[in-house]
Amino acid sequence: MLYQIILNNNYSAEDAIIMFLISIFVFFISLTLHEFAHGFAAYKMGDPTPKIQGRLTLNPVKHLDPMGLMCFIFFGFGWAKPVQVNPTNFKKFKTGTKVVSIAGVLANLLLGFLAAGIMAILLLTVGIPNTAMAYVYSVLEMFMMVNSFLFMFNILPIFPLDGFNFISSFLKPNNKFVQFNHRNGNKLMWGIILGSLIFELFFSIDVLSWYLSVLYNYVFSPIAFLGVL
Repeated sequence: MLYQIILNNNYSAEDAIIMFLISIFVFFISLTLHEFAHGFAAYKMGDPTPKIQGRLTLNPVKHLDPMGLMCFIFFGFGWAKPVQVNPTNFKKFKTGTKVVSIAGVLANLLLGFLAAGIMAILLLTVGIPNTAMAYVYSVLEMFMMVNSFLFMFNILPIFPLDGFNFISSFLKPNNKFVQFNHRNGNKLMWGIILGSLIFELFFSIDVLSWYLSVLYNYVFSPIAFLGVL
């Protein structure tokens, strides 16, 4: 993320700094809402663990993972500190697991829709961005992009991502898919990320980024630009 902004010839030094700060701001807010949604859903399902650990808050500092932040800055992807839950406290185990698993990605989906809707209204009422409004549009575009990435990445059916937790809630613990993921999920996830970076470096084809931006390209952006029709 940082190197992409710095190497972008369209940005002046001042614009590069501002865009970098915008990306960090959006990253913090989006991941904070993602983790808060997990914690809030778990609490409503009967598990007090997130509240006891102080995670039922919109304070980004409580959800910050330093390594996740550094990876976002230098490589364009990152993560927050996962909210810990105890599924045995859920009033209904399987229902609670499903709700908690999907809560985070739904928060990102709604945040992306909200940013797209606000941009559509601004384009309709204010028009094409001028100097004064350019950074407002940049913030909204960044919200759409980051939340598209977070949604598409977290729905992958790979342990420990939300997509795996949701799918595994329908399966038995001894299911081969579940057992394979518990053994190899982290390796598979990092293999996809590193493999994508290597593939981009040697073949200039960024398949992973294309996949992660599907919502941005085909859902959020079309909604936003309805404002200019």
